Formats: sequence, C-alpha cells, structure tokens
Amino acid sequence: MKSLSELTSRLVVGLSCALVLAACTTRLSETADGAPLARQITASDQCGVGSQGLTYLSKEDDLARLGEWPMQNLSMKSLRALDFDREHILIVGMGQKPTGGFGLTLANSQIVDGTFRMTVFLRRPPADAVVSQALTTPCVVLAITPEHWQRVEVNGNGMDTLELDRKFNR
Repeated sequence: MKSLSELTSRLVVGLSCALVLAACTTRLSETADGAPLARQITASDQCGVGSQGLTYLSKEDDLARLGEWPMQNLSMKSLRALDFDREHILIVGMGQKPTGGFGLTLANSQIVDGTFRMTVFLRRPPADAVVSQALTTPCVVLAITPEHWQRVEVNGNGMDTLELDRKFNR
C-alpha cells in the first residue's frame, strides 16, 4: 500500500501537468487545408467609410450594405465571386484622410486563443509628395476564414488597434 505522502506527491504532479496543458496557447497560421487565414482581395483610396473601423460581412446578402456607403468605389465583382461558405469579408477602413496617397496592405495574420490578429501596413504620403488635394476614405478588403475565432484585432504602424467581436456583428 502506498504512503499518504507518495499519493499526495503524485496528485500534485498530476494537477501540475493538467494546469500546464490547460494554459497552452492555441495558435493557427493557416486553415486546415493549408490556405492562408486572411488574404487581400482589393484596396481602394475611396471606400466611402467616413470613420476608422472594421466591417464584417458573413454572407453574400451583406454585400448590399456596401451600396449604401457614400462615394464607395470597390470592385463588387471580386467580392461577389467569394465563396461565403469558406471565407468571409473584413473591410479595414482608415476613415477620412485629407489627401490621396494613404493606403493599407495586409502584412500577416494569425489566430491566437480565439482572437484573429491581423497586422496591416499603413502607407502615408511622404511630406514632399505631390498628391491629390481631395478627401479620401482608404481601406483594404480581406477574405478571412470564418473558423476558430470570436474576436478580431487589427493593428499596424501608426494606427490604433481596431477590434470587432463576432457576437455583436451578426
């Protein structure tokens, strides 16, 4: 028969192992079939989004909402071609900018513990650049996996982190 101290020792070791396994971080950098978690479909200098933020479209019927955006200049053909059973759309808008020359490009993406984290590269015109003197509303349109996440965080050089919670965007 085992002594009480030996049983206690095994219990402590077992609980420690369970805690370590429970604390493991889940990280994904591609889908189960090897596709990227996010890919850039298009970008535009004139998306019609007046404020900085994220727009999540989970079904083809949601594309009609884009027609309501003022001065929207996105190629709808590439958006309608998307298979919404496999990918959804995330639009990252920069808000209104005073001139041309601003833009966004997807740099990388990963899912960590249910949070879809994306980094974008924010392009700004150089101080001495000749740019259009017109208000613009730049954005980037991404196709993203609909699986393994509940929250989205988008950040980049010189911009605030943008966040979206899926349960509030149905």
